[in-house]
Amino acid sequence: MGHYLAQFSIYTMAMIGLIFFALFIYKKFSITTMSLKRKGILNVEDALGLSPRKTLYIIKAGDEKFLIAADLDRTTLISKLDLKDNENKEELTKE
Repeated sequence: MGHYLAQFSIYTMAMIGLIFFALFIYKKFSITTMSLKRKGILNVEDALGLSPRKTLYIIKAGDEKFLIAADLDRTTLISKLDLKDNENKEELTKE
């Protein structure tokens, strides 16, 4: 009886390990993850925590930037940021 219990435990642990390994491989090579990493389409430029549950994000998507507010229940687009205004402000501060 003890021999069967030991074999069952070994096979069960092996199957659990195989499942975790397959999940790891799936997450590492999933299509959505690979496409975002390759192209660099979406980046979080900056984040500001307003409270433990509310955060403001500046998201860069391609050549555009967006100001987004996120909390537990929803995510809201506040505005599209104008890159030309940011460049002009940087030039003024340098002078």
